[in-house]
Order: sequence, then C-alpha cells, then structure tokens
Amino acid sequence: MLFSCKPDKPVGKPSMNALSLLDQRIWQSQRSHYISLANPLLSLKTDTPQARAAHTVVVEPMQPSISVIIPLYNHERYISSTLYSVLSQHYPAREIIVVDDGSSDDGMHVVQTLAQNRPEIIYWKHSNRGAHNTINAAIHRSSSDLVSILNSDDIYHPERLKDVAASFAQDPDLDAVATGMDFINGEGAPVPFEWYDQAIDYHRNSDDLGKTLVNGNIFVTTSNLVVKRSVFEKIGHFSDLRYAHDLDFFLRLVSEGRKIQILPRELMSYRIHATNTISEGHLKVKLEWATVTAFYLARLACKEDGWKRVSNHIDVLKTHNLMDPVMLLFGYFQKYPAASLDRHPYHDDEDFKTLVRNNIS
Repeated sequence: MLFSCKPDKPVGKPSMNALSLLDQRIWQSQRSHYISLANPLLSLKTDTPQARAAHTVVVEPMQPSISVIIPLYNHERYISSTLYSVLSQHYPAREIIVVDDGSSDDGMHVVQTLAQNRPEIIYWKHSNRGAHNTINAAIHRSSSDLVSILNSDDIYHPERLKDVAASFAQDPDLDAVATGMDFINGEGAPVPFEWYDQAIDYHRNSDDLGKTLVNGNIFVTTSNLVVKRSVFEKIGHFSDLRYAHDLDFFLRLVSEGRKIQILPRELMSYRIHATNTISEGHLKVKLEWATVTAFYLARLACKEDGWKRVSNHIDVLKTHNLMDPVMLLFGYFQKYPAASLDRHPYHDDEDFKTLVRNNIS
C-alpha cells in the first residue's frame, strides 16, 4: 500500500466518554437491581450525602488481558530469570509465548522444564529468521488485548504489568506504553549507562517525541513496548531490520499519531553483555538508524506542517553526522513511497545501500 501526501483525515471523537458499550449494557441489565437497593432510601432528601451515595453507581474500568512475547535466541544462561520475572508479576499475564529462533544452545529445554504445569506458557521453535520475524510470529499467535514484548535476556520488575494495565484501563484511547528502566550486566549486577541518562535529559527539554527518538531511542528496546494488539493490524508489524526494527516501529507509532504514554518509574532491567546485537558494528547500526530516520521523515513530510516538522530535525541530524545519509535515503523513500519498510525494495538495492554506507561517518 502506497502512501500519499494528502492530508490525513481527522479522527472523529468517540461517542462515549465514561462507559463502554459493554458497561452500558451491564448497567441496563442490572438497573432494576440497583434501584431496588436504593428504594429504602428514596424517602431521604435528595440533597443529603446519604441519598447521593445511594444513587451513585461506580463502574470499574475493565482490566485488559496481556500476552507476553519472548523471542529466544541463544540465551540459555538468561531465559530462566526472564521467565521467572514474568511468572512473578503482581498482575499475571494471560499467556506467555516463547519462540526459539533457531538457537544452538539448550535454552528451549529450560523453557520446557519451566512450562510444566504452566498452561499459560506456549512455546515452539523454528529455523533462524531474525528477531523481527520471530516477534511477528508470536504476535499473530497472541490473543490478548495487549502485547508486551520481553527479550530473552531482559527482566521485568514485579509491578510492571500491573502499572501498565492500569494505564490502559484508565485511558481507553491509549495505544502504547513504555516505562523507565535500569541496566544490569551479564551477572545481574546494576551498571550505569550514561548514554541513556543523556537521552532522557534531552527528552525532558523536548516537546517532540519523534525528534527525541531520532536523537536517542529512549525506549531502548522492544522489551520496553506494551501495545494494543489491534494497533498492529492498523499500522503493521515489525520491519525486516536487524538493529533498528524497534526504533522503526516506535517512529511509526509517532508518525501515525498513536497515543503513547511513558511511565517514568523503572519497571524493567535491560541486560548489557558482550553478545547484545547492538554491539555488532557501528557502521551497520548507523546505516539502519539513518534508514528508519529517513523513512520517518518522508512520512512526516506528508502531514500537515510536515516540512516544518522535518526541518525541526536538522540540528539532530547534524549532531550525529546523519545529514548526508538521511538526505540520500529521504529522496529514495520519496521516490518509492510505502506504508512501511517491510519488504521495501530498498532492502534489495545493494548499489544504493553501498552509496549510503559511503556517506556514513
């Protein structure tokens, strides 16, 4: 599906503010019951606290169900801690879907052992297809209201799902939630991460989440994403990228005007160790960083005041020496527009990618 630069259609306001259709039907079906309870108090004056309390019906927001998705790849050492962190949640996940992406170690055996007498744990193994394909496969299998991703070396804090579920219950228009995080090493000991602190400081002084993410991905990882499952049907799944499929999806949420909430409380631990994908090579990472940034800006240019919003990113591009590769890629995506980077012809255009690489410093 191609995108055009026609202004987006305005989104109509919901017809109901406080109660969902389901809540209204429940209220109508039980109305006589509530009235009968109030009958003994009908003789009271209507302006008294007792009478007002008798006629007040409090409808609690419906709590969403959650599917936790764990893409597993050669993390036999960490997967038990990761799974235990989900099983120990104060708000339990409806299902935990573990997909082994062709690991060469015995991580799946650990999962099988922990899954005994745990019907909520669903697991399978397929040949190596990459993290984005593995996550997408699990999303298609999921059946809950929310999808919460957790990489097989990271850890949830015990109250993460409870706090996130509360945010979605309180705001029906919310599409995605991310939270604060801390950082641990391979042994699980806390470690500082100066880059993250600087990125958060930048965000505090910015009123543009997209620009914040281009400057530094403050969400850091797919492990920090909880999103309505229905959102994937509307804006697509994770694209065919090794290093920046998370940033690409986060920026797509922004460009599509999805409502995102950031809870400042640290509710997960990101593990830093020698085999983190992001540590594989500066040039490879920066190429994908430039690619998803250019695609985001090409989409942004089609919005109202789009060119003004695009120009607002120039200082960030200059700061990170991204201007040259992003401008090349921006032109490419203007020439070959698409709804997402998934299966985009860019991936097979090796001559053009070589040109971009030669302009990365």
